[in-house]
Amino acid sequence: MRRVTPAQVRIPVPALALISSVGAFGTHLLLPALPAIRDEFGVTSGQVQLVVSLSLLALAAGALLNGPLSDRFGRRPVALAGLGLYVLGSLMAWSAEPFVGVLAGRIVQAVGGGAVITVIRAVIRDVYDRDTAASIFGYMAAFVLLVPLLVPLLGGLVVEHLGWRSNFLVAVAVGVTVAVFVWLRLPETRNPVAGPTDTAGGVMFSLLRRRLFLGYALNYAFSMAALQAFIAGAPLLLIGSVGLSPSEYGVWYMLTAGASLTGFALAGRLSRRAGIARMLQVGLVISVTATLLLVAVQASVGVPTPLAFILPAMGHTFANALMAPSATSSAVGERPDQAGAAAGLLGFLQFLFAAGAAQLTGVLQDHTELGVALVMAGASLGAAAAYLGLIRPATAGQADAGQAQ
Repeated sequence: MRRVTPAQVRIPVPALALISSVGAFGTHLLLPALPAIRDEFGVTSGQVQLVVSLSLLALAAGALLNGPLSDRFGRRPVALAGLGLYVLGSLMAWSAEPFVGVLAGRIVQAVGGGAVITVIRAVIRDVYDRDTAASIFGYMAAFVLLVPLLVPLLGGLVVEHLGWRSNFLVAVAVGVTVAVFVWLRLPETRNPVAGPTDTAGGVMFSLLRRRLFLGYALNYAFSMAALQAFIAGAPLLLIGSVGLSPSEYGVWYMLTAGASLTGFALAGRLSRRAGIARMLQVGLVISVTATLLLVAVQASVGVPTPLAFILPAMGHTFANALMAPSATSSAVGERPDQAGAAAGLLGFLQFLFAAGAAQLTGVLQDHTELGVALVMAGASLGAAAAYLGLIRPATAGQADAGQAQ
């Protein structure tokens, strides 16, 4: 089959969003089920968070492997293989009896989801330049967010009426549907002429030595870690401590998803006009302020009301949405000839940090109601440090060099 070149490809943003959302669908569908899984197997909050944190580590490993594979073998076959693993893992978790079987299924499901996310990021950088890609990432993320905007509510209803295992059957149906769509509609975008010339390890190490790549990647990874702390810890706090039902939690979660949707939509409109540096600066100010406010609120009241918890969280989810498209496009664009490897390494750092944040949140929640807020604030400060310590000095140096010429 003859491959089309990137210059000939015009892929609709909704199609890319549909494909890349499969991993997020599996995670957000399961979140309202965490308390039910914890109660059925008699595990602690920290142990049930392994359902999230181990799958995030699997996403990290899958992203690291599948990025270079997509550079070598093409975007399309890696995406299809990932979707096959996603369906297989969902079936494993659905049929598992011991708790460890659920964990194993989630790991396989996550490896598949990581492949799809990595491939779609590479596809965008195959087709668009950096600034346009940042705008496309913003629009695509806004479309993708329609999935987590509605899925926690769906997941809560499934848990209440059909049991938590049925969530995995829903994931199977979605995975099969997306696989058929990819088979029929996704073209190959990797340039068949400019194949990989370096080893995968060599490309990864060369990227890590680039100060700008490391800065953008760490900024993105820390910001997403703060978001993951909220995603993983909020159900246990609002359902387990505050007393909301799973479906009520889904309704409250929609507010934070709505804030993200607004942020991504603004990022899509403003990235090319305002510039990447300005988007990151504004996002960091809002994120750090919101998460420190969340710590202060919880420190003063203990177990918060849903509104007192959700409002500061909305500030971070909005800020994260402003920053993520610019950081993603800049990091993946550091090696345009190896966009798959760059996307894979970015995904590895993202999911590695997210896994650590999710597990740390669960462990802290066994001891204090402040667990979510503390991890969110610490990660937001880490994102700010990456910008101030790596991105700003490097971009200032580039500007000075340009003026000298």
